[in-house]
Amino acid sequence: MRWRAFLLLLVLFVGSPLRAAPPTEYQLKAVFLLNFARYATWPDEALADSAAIDICVLGRDPFGEHLSGLEARQAQGRAVKVHYPATPLDAKGCEVVFVAGSEQRRLNAVLRELEAWPVLTVSDIDGFVEAGGNIGLVTVDDRIRFDINRTTVASQQLRLSAQLLKLARRLIGREGD
Repeated sequence: MRWRAFLLLLVLFVGSPLRAAPPTEYQLKAVFLLNFARYATWPDEALADSAAIDICVLGRDPFGEHLSGLEARQAQGRAVKVHYPATPLDAKGCEVVFVAGSEQRRLNAVLRELEAWPVLTVSDIDGFVEAGGNIGLVTVDDRIRFDINRTTVASQQLRLSAQLLKLARRLIGREGD
């Protein structure tokens, strides 16, 4: 049932006939980030001191104004806040970290620095999940899809809903590996 709500929200956001222009790639990716935050579970201690779900962009922001609209939304019954940390170490307190394309050259170092924290890493960098990221956004036939690295998700003590796993284009690794 939750996956239907996920799809309905996505359709409502992008399918309105009143929109003059189709949504941009990063408008859609912003909605994906919000929904990943809604369908992920963090360890209790990770959210204990936080009143908000923090979505962070590490690197040059490709979203422009599209992320600011997320701050009017909620995930996990908490307000959503958007931040732009300067370093991976500064991002360790975020629940969701989008690793921008500007970080591609230092991707392995970024992922190593974040691997010890319960942080859901997301990116549209080619090969992101193979490099150890959690969720990789990919464009297939002009549609945005996503791959999930279940091994790294489990190693960071995160859980993704079964509905989200069903919507993934590709699952890499096994949960608990």
